Amino acid sequence: MPTNPNFEIAALVDDLRPARAMKVRTGLALTGMVAVAVILSTILLLGLRPDVAAGRFQPLFLFANGLFLIVALGTALAAIRMGLPRVGQSSQGWKSVVTALGLLPVAALIMLVSRTELMPAVLVTSHELKCVAMGLALGLVNAAVLVWWLRRGAPTSPERAGLLVGLSSGAVGIFAFAFHCPFDSFYHVGLWHMVPLVLGAMLGRLVVPPLVRW
Repeated sequence: MPTNPNFEIAALVDDLRPARAMKVRTGLALTGMVAVAVILSTILLLGLRPDVAAGRFQPLFLFANGLFLIVALGTALAAIRMGLPRVGQSSQGWKSVVTALGLLPVAALIMLVSRTELMPAVLVTSHELKCVAMGLALGLVNAAVLVWWLRRGAPTSPERAGLLVGLSSGAVGIFAFAFHCPFDSFYHVGLWHMVPLVLGAMLGRLVVPPLVRW
């Protein structure tokens, strides 16, 4: 056995290679490109809703999807920052944007109870289920990118990271599918377009932590 400490240290570090620094802007660029690709793929494969194709945007379409986009960006940014933990770093701003999004289903319920909007004859149709399924499916690529990013980093709270990944992916998925979905009722958008986010958050909280824990 060698007794020279310099020899032992050299042997330990001989196979080490410098790691490429992770930067927040790189993570944002990756998730942004994924989101754009998902939106374009949805439009090309499923088609663009007629009013948007004609340049006539319904107010609810702009309002709701603006909120979904803000949530997607806010939660993705928080997840990306969790891969680069720093002392004193705070990533709590995403809670505010998610809370603001919660106003959408509340408004939908108020409109139904006050009969400002009529209760649909059939509460759950195949299209509602399609929105949920497509919202989750279209967000999978976003989830894969964020999980890959977190595996390269060192998230100190894998459970919170999983929650953020699920929220961001559900928001990206339903934002993309909204360019195809033709329904603009508060009942449909305010309730059913929220389901992919809720399910995404639950699945992310359960599935992601074992994948990113170090």
